[in-house]
Amino acid sequence: MSFKPVILIFDLDNKLVDEIAAEIGATGQYTSINTYNEANAMDAVQQYDRCFGLLTNKLSCVITGWNNYKKPRDQFLYHLREAERRSPLRQQTPVIMVTEDHREDLKKRALVTADGGVCAYLQKDNFRDALLDTLNKIVFEKRAADLNRESLRDFLAQVQHD
Repeated sequence: MSFKPVILIFDLDNKLVDEIAAEIGATGQYTSINTYNEANAMDAVQQYDRCFGLLTNKLSCVITGWNNYKKPRDQFLYHLREAERRSPLRQQTPVIMVTEDHREDLKKRALVTADGGVCAYLQKDNFRDALLDTLNKIVFEKRAADLNRESLRDFLAQVQHD
């Protein structure tokens, strides 16, 4: 029996979580865990931890967004990265951001490897255009770090151009 890669989806926008899950589910290639609050999302991360959090967890990818009610440092992404930094044997879980927030400071912070290390930063209104391709590159081609570098490079080039 082969197991499907597990994708954790978390956002406060329940409709967005359901839309992403439907998009992913239609492929038949992934299993998604849909969470609608940060406590449930962190519980899911802990359930997929290996060796009590010392090793990289078994989640193939996390898809999340920004919580407009919290400061940047209090976001789920940074709580996840903080938990991952507790062990030198643990690698970063690939993350895709799907958001309606177009602030450049948040995007840069999410993309910078030391802070967020996000593989892709997709806009809420057109995430379907790139979601499945990006997910395939992360999960099956193991290109999370490459995607992060490309996304950061493209962002910095766009900022310099503007």
